[in-house]
Amino acid sequence: MMTTKGLPQIEIRRAGSQEFYFVFRLPSDGIFISIFFENISDVTAAIENIQRHSKINEYYLLETTPTEQTYFIFKPKIKGPIGQSTMYDHVSAMKSGLQYMKKHLLSAEIVDLTP
Repeated sequence: MMTTKGLPQIEIRRAGSQEFYFVFRLPSDGIFISIFFENISDVTAAIENIQRHSKINEYYLLETTPTEQTYFIFKPKIKGPIGQSTMYDHVSAMKSGLQYMKKHLLSAEIVDLTP
C-alpha cells in the first residue's frame, strides 16, 4: 500500500486479541509479513531492527520450496527469523521483491492499523 505521499507503508496489524504483526507490500502483489509478536512495542522494535539492517545481504535467506517456488526470509544473526516474503514462481521476481524491500524499507511510513 502506498501513502498519499507515494511512499511505501509498513502496516502494523492485529492477529486475534493478543498478537500483532507487520506487513510490507512488495511490487506485483508480493508482501513481506512478520512473525507474530505479543505487543506493539515488540513489533516496533522488529521494524526498527529490519530497517536498520535492511541492506545487509547475509541477513536474507533465499529459499526454494519442493515445488520450485522461491521466497526470502529476514533473519538477523542473533535472533530468529523476523518474517518472510510471499511465494514467487520465478527467482527473478523474488529477487526484484527483495531489492525493492532493501531499497524502500527505511523510507516506508509506519502505519498502525490496530483497533
